[in-house]
Amino acid sequence: MEQQTIGQAEKAFFEKEGYLVLKRFFSEEAVSALNEAYHKVWMELMADGKIVQAANRPFDSLYPRLRDYHRGNEIITRFILDDRVMDALEALTGEEMLACQTSYYFKAPGAKGLPLHQDNYSIGAYPDTTYAIWVSLDVSDERNGGLRVVPGSHVFDIVSPESVHEKVNVYGKRIQVPDGFEQKELANDIGDVVIFNGNLLHGSSDNHSRDSFRRAIVTHYARASVEKITLNYSYLLNSKGEKVRRKLNPAARVVETKESLFDFKEAKFFDQIIHRG
Repeated sequence: MEQQTIGQAEKAFFEKEGYLVLKRFFSEEAVSALNEAYHKVWMELMADGKIVQAANRPFDSLYPRLRDYHRGNEIITRFILDDRVMDALEALTGEEMLACQTSYYFKAPGAKGLPLHQDNYSIGAYPDTTYAIWVSLDVSDERNGGLRVVPGSHVFDIVSPESVHEKVNVYGKRIQVPDGFEQKELANDIGDVVIFNGNLLHGSSDNHSRDSFRRAIVTHYARASVEKITLNYSYLLNSKGEKVRRKLNPAARVVETKESLFDFKEAKFFDQIIHRG
């Protein structure tokens, strides 16, 4: 595993484009250990009957997103608080960071992609925004559900998605690419890291493959100076793994609209998310 540093060129790119790719940041051994930890979690959930198979999606519904399973799991916690991760974030922001939330994606064959969205819409970090570390745990591209970004779109305030027919978007919501901006598909290898600003428009493509998972873990962080936050405000982790808290932000955009891009139970397509209790 090569030591990667954040220099002035990387920082300038991140500030201009809102994201930064660090190639092969994690070793395949580290990725394998993380995947094994989540496989054990998945096996326990299956054994307990907590994963519900959908009749219209009999395969990919067996592999839901797993949210916040870093809690109480030393392997996952150690991964998201890796010294090099925290150092990279601090180099980009000039500040120590707090881990707010994790989501692990299996992205099984046939799984739908996420529409364009902004992370701080639902996380509600204030002031400033959130910062994501997205780690590619499989080789990924547009064919099997790779990450897509809209470079430079982090300059926009948080916007609310518009309602659309499910034939347009299975989630029933959409944010269109702003005029003058273009969507970019990212191709990543195992262990690649994509860091992006919480206001950046991003999403993922559908997994069109028949035999390729596109596993990934995304961890959302906020500056240590954050005053208020909506999601997991009472269960944040500092770089030492200590639980800290901030004031609840009751005014995040997701609270104002009473909607979430990822919890549309009224839509025909509902992506089950298993939360760590």
